Amino acid sequence: MEGEKEVPTNMSVQESEISDIKNNFNGRCRVIKDLGDFTHVVTLEPEGKEITLKFQLTREYPDKKPTVIVRSSKLSDEQSQQLLDTLDKMASTLLGKLMILGLVKSFESWVSKHSVKLDKSEKVSGKYEKRGKQNDKDKRRKRKEQQEAEELVDEKKASMKTADDVIKRILWDSKLCHDDFLVGYIDRFTGLQEKYFTSFSWEDLATVDYNVLAIPKHRIEYFKYKDVIIWHKTKKIDNVFGSLGSKLTMYDVVENYEKEKEKQEMQQICGSKNISATEEEQNDDSSDDDSDDGITVTVGAQARSGAGAMNYDISDEEMIDEEDDSYDPYWRNKMRPNYFLALRVTDEEVRKTSEQLQDIILEHEPQFEECRVLPHNLHITLCTVGLDTPEQIAHCAEVLKKLHGELSTFVPKSVRKVPIKITGVDQFFNRVVYAKAQFPQEYLDLVDHLKLCLQNEGVEIRDNHDFVPHMTLMKITRPVGSKTGKKYVAPWIYAEKSELEFGSQVFDNMHLCEMGPSRREDGFYMTPVSLEF
Repeated sequence: MEGEKEVPTNMSVQESEISDIKNNFNGRCRVIKDLGDFTHVVTLEPEGKEITLKFQLTREYPDKKPTVIVRSSKLSDEQSQQLLDTLDKMASTLLGKLMILGLVKSFESWVSKHSVKLDKSEKVSGKYEKRGKQNDKDKRRKRKEQQEAEELVDEKKASMKTADDVIKRILWDSKLCHDDFLVGYIDRFTGLQEKYFTSFSWEDLATVDYNVLAIPKHRIEYFKYKDVIIWHKTKKIDNVFGSLGSKLTMYDVVENYEKEKEKQEMQQICGSKNISATEEEQNDDSSDDDSDDGITVTVGAQARSGAGAMNYDISDEEMIDEEDDSYDPYWRNKMRPNYFLALRVTDEEVRKTSEQLQDIILEHEPQFEECRVLPHNLHITLCTVGLDTPEQIAHCAEVLKKLHGELSTFVPKSVRKVPIKITGVDQFFNRVVYAKAQFPQEYLDLVDHLKLCLQNEGVEIRDNHDFVPHMTLMKITRPVGSKTGKKYVAPWIYAEKSELEFGSQVFDNMHLCEMGPSRREDGFYMTPVSLEF
């Protein structure tokens, strides 16, 4: 209507502030528009200071704080973090207002308060300047001579493709599944680490947020296709492009791997026919009291022929030939887990729905009554460990108590408040029926962190596969199968409930549980230590 004032939009407010900033930082301000999720990226260089301040503004600014990045060769990592924390607190008090110039003043106050020297190095003059220039010339000459000598020695060697080349190849080649690849990299604190290729963001490091996992390319040591190294920086292996004369490419590696895997599976199938029914029962008896299924679960593209995105293999101990005199059963027990860490399911709705699904199965197969998991035993296994002596059990319990505070705050409050959804029904080999637990990425990271902390404290982790959250509802053991003549649960029985919503469970507990027949008074596993969050 006539006479009404036009309400400025966030974009016009941002443009106005940037204009003022340019006037204050004449020649020392760079602005990039519409970069990814950011409407403006403002880079400032305070006069006479060896530091760069970068402010990334979204469309919601100034109602939302800008992302601040600080770069300076004169600040330690600790000082940089202290400065960022100071600017973040200041930004919180200025929400809804134009704040960049205010944040710059806060930066100047912080520098003055902590007596941080950020002044740019001054040039020397006179004979010292000439001597410095001469020294620089000598250094450059020596470097050039050394480089020429190295080139002369390696002139016949081919140039190796870089880690960046490998990343781009995996990303653009539609014939390659990203889930099949792993990355080995150097972590500044924990050393050599290995994670799935899909765990990382491969965008420009300057554009990613602080809660995104990304690594500089120069820290990458190797790439794997499943468990085969295809590129290794220090060992000079390149079987992705064949740039070092191996005459192998990525497609050759995949083809050879699948052929070898098929061959091994055929050998296992043929060998398993020689195992007697008695031996099968003996093998199964020793694993029936385990935390869940006696089945190893891996994630990745191997599983495209199986259920969902998973591949299931019989655990190693079930493949051991008991008649092999060269194999000592003592070592089989040493390799198997005997304790597990679990989230106990306490939600009554989940327990009630689990019983209802079990009743549906038992209506058709009443002989499986003893195979159901009772409500007070429902849980989600986080990892399995090997504790072979009372001292090891006590040590693991103390480590978990020590980690209690760290684990309590590892997941952000906003995520902790949202319960874990348990939705859908699936099976392992038709012997184990389970409900799927939908863990957010933050909880998957928590499990990885938990394993790492335990390993660093000397606790032996005895599951070498990725964590796949699930809640076992029913497991058909071989003794029951042999006694009843039925070893499997027919999927059609619960097919109509494949998308059943069980409810949700808050991640508010963690128990170290003993595998075995012993139980507490409330029916749950024996627990040397229990943590409440």
